[in-house]
Amino acid sequence: MSNKKNIIKVGYLLSYDYSYIFTSLQHIYEHADCIVISYDTNNKTWAGNDIHIPENVFSDIKKLDTENKIIFYKDTFFIEGMQPMDLETRQRNMMAEKMGPGGWHIQMDGDEYAYDFRVLAQFLKRNKFLLKNPAKNPFNFQVNFVTLFKHNTEGFFVITPFDEKCMLITNYPQYEYARSTNKGRILPLDFYLIHQSWAREEREISEKINNWGHKNDFDTSAFLNSWKTVNAENYKTFIDFHPLYKGIWKELSFFPAKNIDEFILSFSKKYPQQKLSLNLSFTKKIKMRIKSLF
Repeated sequence: MSNKKNIIKVGYLLSYDYSYIFTSLQHIYEHADCIVISYDTNNKTWAGNDIHIPENVFSDIKKLDTENKIIFYKDTFFIEGMQPMDLETRQRNMMAEKMGPGGWHIQMDGDEYAYDFRVLAQFLKRNKFLLKNPAKNPFNFQVNFVTLFKHNTEGFFVITPFDEKCMLITNYPQYEYARSTNKGRILPLDFYLIHQSWAREEREISEKINNWGHKNDFDTSAFLNSWKTVNAENYKTFIDFHPLYKGIWKELSFFPAKNIDEFILSFSKKYPQQKLSLNLSFTKKIKMRIKSLF
């Protein structure tokens, strides 16, 4: 995995919501150099609950892997007595080790869709000089979350504006809290990452909040009850409603779409990914490019 040609490395955590990964993979596969998919060898979630990932999920993923980019990585990711968020962070670090040193590390969840991933991959490859000596020069990039909150037969309720940031990319994968490394420079990228997140069936939402890393961070039952009430008549009344952080989820907007594929296609036309630029001074770029030559 430390092959110098592996510039764009993508890692996935595979768990109870395994079905979403197929949509995610179809958007990143062509422009990723290698992909690692990690899952628990004992079929446990971070909360210690049992899950079952059908065997055909793995065989169907392999059918998509026409260029042999995908590696399945199973290990013991649940440890009795540890908090879910600590376990998430631990799994991300273990997966980073499996992905190997070097390159840009992108860790994604299966329900995250990086449409027109080519734009992001090209940007990262243009700036591969930042990969030189990452321990001394850690670089991290944030992108814009497009969080889907709920859906009905006509479309999706989406959190707007897209102010929520997602720490997605690093050249120094030593995670301290989920995908956050807290080391080095953090730069924003004007790139949209669609997060299906809460736009699922009620049964799936209940499974999500009982097993994810944030399981113990807020009153998930109360939040689920609030989520249930969202509909076409009242969605505009949901103002500044993030359960943990004020100001991130300002309001809900409605986007017509029959399914997630139609939503991604429609959204990508309305919000096409723009060419990305490195937000560093000209002098800083020159100095770092020169350093990368030695």
